[in-house]
Amino acid sequence: MPHPDALRWDERYSRETERFALRAPRHLLTSHLDLLPPNGLILDAACGTTSTGRYLAAHGWRVIALDVSNAALRLARQKVKKDASPVSFAVMDMVNPWLPESHFDVILNFYFLSRPIIPTYRQALKPGGLLFFETYLREPHANAERYLESQELRRFFDDWDILHYIEVERLVRARSGYEESRWTAQLIARKPK
Repeated sequence: MPHPDALRWDERYSRETERFALRAPRHLLTSHLDLLPPNGLILDAACGTTSTGRYLAAHGWRVIALDVSNAALRLARQKVKKDASPVSFAVMDMVNPWLPESHFDVILNFYFLSRPIIPTYRQALKPGGLLFFETYLREPHANAERYLESQELRRFFDDWDILHYIEVERLVRARSGYEESRWTAQLIARKPK
């Protein structure tokens, strides 16, 4: 039986194909490219159509893109084939996956939250590896499981070298097509060597 999240996201990617296909790479990453190691292996977790992963692959990095939605990865594969970029894909439930230990130079996590995955990220990064993490902060009456509390992301990695941390209000495009104001937490952290 298909995973309920996969069904929900497959339907959404099928319905909103153009919106997701045209998404730009995440600014948190593109504004800090100087931090990335040359020729590193990058995991784009819960990647959707992996706009950020495709961008990095086009600039020479090796990327593994994981998502629960086969529809999202199908769209991403089409773009990668057209661009001839080296990205590997796998369908995976990212709520609490197994990842190899000390394997990735960089892990990207944009707008996905599963607290059980935090220890997995911690062990899957190589010593000196980088984590780029950005997602929404909880608003009143929102499901606490799906949103961070203020400073929570920083506390998860307070024993790492935090290169960038900010909680910022920004405009995002809602499903309705209108922009709305949302608070997000951004983190770039380096695993100790």
